[in-house]
Amino acid sequence: MEAEQKAVEVIQIFLYNHKLVSSKMPIDSSNMLKVIEDFPQQCRTALELPKGISVSGKIDKIVIAGMGGSAVGGDLLKIYMHSSRIPVFVVRDYKVPDFVDENTLVFAVSYSGNTEETLSAYEDASKKRAKIVAVTSGGQLGSMAKKSIKIPSGLQPRAALGYLFFPVLGVLANSGIADVKGREIEEMLDILSKTDDFKAVGERIAKKIGLRTPLIYSSEILSPVAYRWKTQFNENSKVAAFHNSFSEMNHNEIAGYQNVNKSDFIAIFIRDAKDNERIKKRMDITKEIISSRVDVEEIFTRGEHLLSRIFSGIYYGDFASYYLALANRVDPTPVSVIENLKKKLK
Repeated sequence: MEAEQKAVEVIQIFLYNHKLVSSKMPIDSSNMLKVIEDFPQQCRTALELPKGISVSGKIDKIVIAGMGGSAVGGDLLKIYMHSSRIPVFVVRDYKVPDFVDENTLVFAVSYSGNTEETLSAYEDASKKRAKIVAVTSGGQLGSMAKKSIKIPSGLQPRAALGYLFFPVLGVLANSGIADVKGREIEEMLDILSKTDDFKAVGERIAKKIGLRTPLIYSSEILSPVAYRWKTQFNENSKVAAFHNSFSEMNHNEIAGYQNVNKSDFIAIFIRDAKDNERIKKRMDITKEIISSRVDVEEIFTRGEHLLSRIFSGIYYGDFASYYLALANRVDPTPVSVIENLKKKLK
């Protein structure tokens, strides 16, 4: 049985490599690789954008309104602010919650500035007299917003995560709401600058995945990192992918592994040195249990500070999804299905 399972993995790796040397070469028409490689510099630039921008007055709630790649920054902010007394809510909808009022700080985040759900949420927040800061490259949102941070255009929203996250964090720091230490930023930038390390791991994971569907898991606090992996596989690699968190998956999803085949799925665990010790033990035991049904790959976040651990975990996934796109012989940049849907909605 073990020999058969090993043979499956060998075949998967062969198929991956065969695609790379196939007569039909992979396409990266918009040079997504360079965009991903430049992510550390994007973060540096993004950190400068909110200088001098702050909000005043009483704030007892924070809402991030966005969709797709523009909303992921809100998910990450929620992680970063998890110990704050001011709660953070992420809204992917046409309206903001009814609790939004004049003491609520709303960030309307739309890379294009034309996301219909975010424009609608902006108008709803305005009616509720919230304090609003827009983060956008322009579009209708850029025109509507009284206070906004303009970010560089020309990227896919998912490739602009630094521009979509750090201006929000900067406004909160400038306003005395978030306590962001310089050493946190420097450690993160230093770790991300080791680009070749992330590329190597990403390419290795892509080879391991082959034709299989990735199932990505993390601790609950890093669940947005696992979700980011999923969406990057969806949009860059054009494959289905799924995510869940520990220990929730131990209460339901693990039972589904009784009927999972190694040829169909692969599990990826995103592990963090500061995860709860019980979560670490659950991951170890779960790996032992499900390894008879699927291969399990492990990714370890890097750094002491939370920002480093969040973005190192994400950076591995960005490269993995890129190299899986090449393996699938698809261009990682265009998302024609999403664009066609938007056209039909018009």
